[in-house]
Amino acid sequence: MVRVMRRLAKLLLLLLGLQLLAADRPPWRARKRPEIRPNRLAAMHVSPHDWAPEPAAPAIVEAAAFDGALRKLCGWMRPGRARDYGAWIRRYAGDFGVDPFLLAGLVYRESRCRADREELGGLGLTLIAPRMYQSALQSRRYRYQVSGPGGEWIERERPLPRFPFVRAAMLRPEPNLYFAAALLSVWREQHATVDASFEQVPHRHYVSHWVWGDRVRSARAEDRILTDRRRLLRYYGALPAPEPSEYLGLPLGTPLDGAPRVVSSGLGFERDDGQRSHRGIDLESEFGEPVRSVASGRVVFAGVDLPGRQSNQQLPPAETNEYDRGALGRGGRYVCTLHALPEAGSLRFCYMHLETVEVERGQRIIMGQRLGTVGRTGMKRSAPHLHFEAHLDGTLLNPMQLLREHVVGSPAPFDDHRKRRARRRARAAAKAAALQNPPAQSEPAAGSDLAAR
Repeated sequence: MVRVMRRLAKLLLLLLGLQLLAADRPPWRARKRPEIRPNRLAAMHVSPHDWAPEPAAPAIVEAAAFDGALRKLCGWMRPGRARDYGAWIRRYAGDFGVDPFLLAGLVYRESRCRADREELGGLGLTLIAPRMYQSALQSRRYRYQVSGPGGEWIERERPLPRFPFVRAAMLRPEPNLYFAAALLSVWREQHATVDASFEQVPHRHYVSHWVWGDRVRSARAEDRILTDRRRLLRYYGALPAPEPSEYLGLPLGTPLDGAPRVVSSGLGFERDDGQRSHRGIDLESEFGEPVRSVASGRVVFAGVDLPGRQSNQQLPPAETNEYDRGALGRGGRYVCTLHALPEAGSLRFCYMHLETVEVERGQRIIMGQRLGTVGRTGMKRSAPHLHFEAHLDGTLLNPMQLLREHVVGSPAPFDDHRKRRARRRARAAAKAAALQNPPAQSEPAAGSDLAAR
């Protein structure tokens, strides 16, 4: 009888513990997007603590200026489409109380402004992930919970009567923007609750949950969305050009819009398995975005890098842009500019891997002038980025020290990461080979433990 009573007491304690644990858990299953995985190397480039506060959006948004900025960000839109998208973004951002510049930045980042986009479990302009929301969206109402001041769960709902939440609607621009604005407003309201209820990596903004769901696994997606938002604010005219840094009396601006921009690879990092060193820095950027001169001066090279002894060739912009990319050397299409210093000497900057070149040798340029666009010419594996070099009278400089306020991050050596990955793969291959071809077992000697058994 005593044993039975003890077992019952233990069972009651266990049930009480489980009930207490359940009381602390949110009353919904974690929303997630299994198609998206964090990039561990990219996460090492920068942390949420490296960023300054994001600039505020203007209280009143002027329609024509916003539409023009959106078209400039997207880079390809017809004017009529920019007007339609801009009007829907402003309308639904206003209806649900979210930042229209954030919503537009999300449109660019997720789909490059293409309404028919389908990838990573998402649909349309903002890559809405239907599986994350369908169970809570019934009878055109989205139901969700937030934690109250006493730790209790408070249920709320957001009426969404305008469009059906179905695949066909998600692939149309207006319904997609309607639901994106509504769901962003839910994430903003749930942000603190979700962060306290689920394991997270540190992040700055609720837009991370749009990408990941309840458990944020990397803050890099929000970094890129917020960079696109800063670019849009700059094109709109609400964000002034950043204050120039200075080196030996020469004012220096930013080579990319939306500063600060993330440095993904530093000076001196190994390349080609240690056969050479990186001669500049790489800046995370998007294919086709403008590349700008960091200082006033003149163009001293505009053309292509070539493999072999003929290392480069000066060409007019039209010929440069038509040059067969398969015949290019490591630098691809590139531009170098020269800038006289106030006292003596000169600085030379080079902008490499460009998709297009828009200047020619001998041309005078001013700070902020377009030199070309970001590409990946001359590359074999990497994503599009801007390679930026700095030389003082022929001596290589670290561009991070020159640009300072215009860049952010402490990149990890890429080749170290690659070597670690290669070692892991080699160990896994050796283990698999050992399992397929186990070593032959020798016959145990008479009198040994094995023989005795």
